Amino acid sequence: MNKKILQIVPSVIFYIFAGLLATYAIWAYSHCADIITQAKAAGQLAASGNEYDIASFYMGNCGQYFVSALLLAAAGLLLQRKQPSISNEPIFVNSLNKANNDELDDWFDENKSADNADPKDG
Repeated sequence: MNKKILQIVPSVIFYIFAGLLATYAIWAYSHCADIITQAKAAGQLAASGNEYDIASFYMGNCGQYFVSALLLAAAGLLLQRKQPSISNEPIFVNSLNKANNDELDDWFDENKSADNADPKDG
């Protein structure tokens, strides 16, 4: 199997689970809305004073699935962006130019001379 396809598979799995959870959350939301509407119509539930109970009912039955779907989609996106591209270049590429190498050599020379200094001098 192609290595590029193997890199995409985990993020696609996250996207599929996120889609399934989002679909279930939408279905659960519509079911919760029907239950709340029926309870209000039957006089079993007054909206005034029961806001917390209604919000808790929605969060307990569908809100957690919305949040989970968002987190899985974000994980799939991060995983897809984090994976390095496959190339034939060596892993370590010296990105320092000649000027930076000279500055680094000077710094090492200064520290080496400071290490060799006489402890009585200072």
